[in-house]
Amino acid sequence: MNKKFFQRNHRIIIGIVVILVVTVSVAAAPRQPLTRNIQVRVENGNLILLGNDLDSNIIITENGVSGRMGTTVNGQRHIFIPEGATRDVIISMRGGNDFVRVELPGGNFTIPHDLVINTGPGNDMIELLQVKAPNETRINTGPGSDIVFIDGVLHPSGYIRSEFTGKFTLFAGRGADLLEFHNAIFYGSVDVRLGPGIDGACSTEDSEFQMPDQASFNGGFPSVFPGDGFVAHSLEFTNITGFEDFPDDCSYLGGRF
Repeated sequence: MNKKFFQRNHRIIIGIVVILVVTVSVAAAPRQPLTRNIQVRVENGNLILLGNDLDSNIIITENGVSGRMGTTVNGQRHIFIPEGATRDVIISMRGGNDFVRVELPGGNFTIPHDLVINTGPGNDMIELLQVKAPNETRINTGPGSDIVFIDGVLHPSGYIRSEFTGKFTLFAGRGADLLEFHNAIFYGSVDVRLGPGIDGACSTEDSEFQMPDQASFNGGFPSVFPGDGFVAHSLEFTNITGFEDFPDDCSYLGGRF
């Protein structure tokens, strides 16, 4: 009886020692650092770029996807656009203070259908340069102080403008947000909602709206000075709400001095 008792307790003690050794080893093992890696894949014809909660910096052009400032793409600094991307371009950064530039004028790769960008929470910067979006464009920046900058690209013959053929929507969450657009053509309806915070919208150069009566800009609450303003090169817009001020330039819009 005593022999069995001692054998059983001996096994228990050995088990406890093994658990303690494993626990200490796991705790002492160096943790793998989180990487700013963007996963790129094609799924059901959609080109999907999936980020993480870290601060990422990427550029998407007709020649591929590149990471900057420590950001990698599928573990590399640059990859070519995978084959089979025949539908939407979907960029989902999840979180962090991200920078995303899309420059897809056509050529080696064009946006086949919709352009969808979701940056998640954080202070994000989106640049759309000489983009040709043949169908809908949907942007959601989430909470944070975000900037969406749209422009053409200067060529020897002049600016080649960004073109948005279908509906253009921008939803920004709480924060000091700014939409600035130049040298762009919006062929369809436009729905911009900048959410709560000191926000701004600015267009001063060569932007064109084919359906100005269906262009809606809402600065959200509160509508207060300074920063909550709307700048336009013409008075063609009829649906502008939630903006307190209509300044002559964009120097302080979106709560930025």
